[in-house]
Amino acid sequence: MKSTLIAAAVLAVAAGSGVAHADTTLVVGIAADPTGLDPEAVENNTSGFIMSTVYDSLVRYKPGTTEAAPGIAESWETSADGLTYTFHLRHGAQFSDGTPLDAKAVIWNVDRLLNKASPEYIYNTGPVEGYIDFTYGDVASYRAVDDNTVEFKFKQPSAPFLSSLGMVWNGLVSPAAAAKWGKDYRNHPVGSGPFVLREWRQRDSIILDANPSYWGGKPKVDHLIFKELPDPQAAVLSLKRGEIQILADLGTQAVPAIKADANITLLTQPGLAVSGVALPVDVPPFDDKRVRQALNYAIDKDAINKALFSSLAVPLTSPLPAAQWGFDKSLPGYPYDVAKAQALLKEAGVKPGTQVELLTYNSPRGYNPAGPNLAIAIQGYLKKVGIDASVHQLEVGAYFSSVRSGTYKGLMMEGWTGDNGDPDNFLSELWSAKNIPVVNWSRYKNPDFETLLSQALVVSDQAKRAEIYQKAQKIVMDDAPWIFINSTLQIRAIRKEVKGYELNPTQMFFGMENVSLQ
Repeated sequence: MKSTLIAAAVLAVAAGSGVAHADTTLVVGIAADPTGLDPEAVENNTSGFIMSTVYDSLVRYKPGTTEAAPGIAESWETSADGLTYTFHLRHGAQFSDGTPLDAKAVIWNVDRLLNKASPEYIYNTGPVEGYIDFTYGDVASYRAVDDNTVEFKFKQPSAPFLSSLGMVWNGLVSPAAAAKWGKDYRNHPVGSGPFVLREWRQRDSIILDANPSYWGGKPKVDHLIFKELPDPQAAVLSLKRGEIQILADLGTQAVPAIKADANITLLTQPGLAVSGVALPVDVPPFDDKRVRQALNYAIDKDAINKALFSSLAVPLTSPLPAAQWGFDKSLPGYPYDVAKAQALLKEAGVKPGTQVELLTYNSPRGYNPAGPNLAIAIQGYLKKVGIDASVHQLEVGAYFSSVRSGTYKGLMMEGWTGDNGDPDNFLSELWSAKNIPVVNWSRYKNPDFETLLSQALVVSDQAKRAEIYQKAQKIVMDDAPWIFINSTLQIRAIRKEVKGYELNPTQMFFGMENVSLQ
């Protein structure tokens, strides 16, 4: 197979056998360049795609799910009171630079997040976007019991802890590499995963080689490349030509052409993804709940889903996607009602012609395969109710910098893909006050909502947790810190010669060691 990126076949001598074979290279098309490759300091899907192939965590997800399974920890026990977790590590596991991945290395990684006295404390390495509080916020102590056993003790039970450990953002970092690179480590990642970074060509491609010492066995392809293709049409053309074999950030408008190509398969999966518009609740007139509700009534979600998403999305009637356990199907959401929107705006004293900026990313995202076209559609609907929104597009990295500054005063296109299959991963991350401004771009605060989130975390019974989260969903929908748009199916396109590739609800590229080309 030809590839314009690197030679498709490179003769190499198999180690110890003297048998020549053709190197295999798998190329994945992505819409943007990563912003860094340090799992504890970088939080966006594009970066996560690459990191999910470089790093391992204590637990991993069973294929196609967010259910915890053995990773670097072969097994674990939880105490009867839910306060103590004991993990037994794989003997002989190591990072790709040869550093042992033992209990000492695991504790070093946790120290890096929690111990401010540590010289490698994460806040010394650059802007932090990670899940420190989300995973470890209630940890009272942690220690290495012996070379291959680590123990965590909690102040109170933490229901999502196990599933959270499997997130790409909890990938284990080589202590030696982090010490070597310091603040520049995010550009020189070293993990224990199936692939190893060879070269990062900024704004072009990430080139990875198979990790020959991977504990799960050498991957089935020799090289894995993530190629930046920001133009959706060019990306689809590259897939059709065989220049890439998997297209990650697939625009929904390309779905008919993908389905018509006999050499390509369209993969879909019920999505843990939500898409909407973050409304700055601390900026007039959006500090008035009536205004925020009005903008929700102003958008025809059904028409958008049909026109822009090839009917592969459904309107959000809850802050959670329907595929997420705990989803409250009784909530009506905000039906399209122009008259109600106009009445609420008039009641709130908002005059027709009010101007605002709507900031958007310039390429498709996993939670919004329509990319900036969604912002343009929303702009048109807002115009009908007297809100004059000017759409401003930014490259993904610049866009994240703007919205995470905590000072942006306009409307912001926002979306989210679940990381661990737990409702808290949506409700807390997107709307808890503790996550202002990294993820809670609306800067939304509600004490009653926070109380419910705290209550749900210490309950082990899933049905009882769901009841609490249903109350939380009602609060957020009524307060309307977002314009709630839709939840999409996860969609990706692969060429027929790709074998063994499986979608994960988190959209990450877990299990790439099992993928081959035939």
